[in-house]
Amino acid sequence: MVTLTPMKQGEYDAIIDEEIQHYAEEKVKARTWMEDEALPKSKETFASLLPDGLNTDHHQFLSIIREDESVGYFWVNFNPEHKQKNAFIYNFLIFEPMQGKGYGKAALQALEIYAKEQGAEKLSLHVFGHNQRAYNLYQKLQFQVTDINMSKSL
Repeated sequence: MVTLTPMKQGEYDAIIDEEIQHYAEEKVKARTWMEDEALPKSKETFASLLPDGLNTDHHQFLSIIREDESVGYFWVNFNPEHKQKNAFIYNFLIFEPMQGKGYGKAALQALEIYAKEQGAEKLSLHVFGHNQRAYNLYQKLQFQVTDINMSKSL
């Protein structure tokens, strides 16, 4: 149903600013960061994680393709030399017009195969607590909770 292909520089350039903005917004929604500090912190985080942008070692941006059309993408980190052999999904996005059509499930299944082919033995991710739709999808695909952070507004 879908295939994964390495993202091209132009595709990366088109999404990176939105990635930074979205991460800042998610951290504010999660009440991890204050709104006035979120964007600078997000930019700092991305600069640290991706010092060479698309060409940063062990980070892969993969376009999710259906019939020659991009329906979303993954940002995955995997270092085959690391002893845990864990591939970590930093971000996974199905573009809004394509959501709810089964592409998320198909993309994650394709990523499992891809990660195994790269030598990964485990696939991990983080999901914000307020993103129930994503959480439900990950549970359906048998991702297990490994840590839980909890907060209560006062």
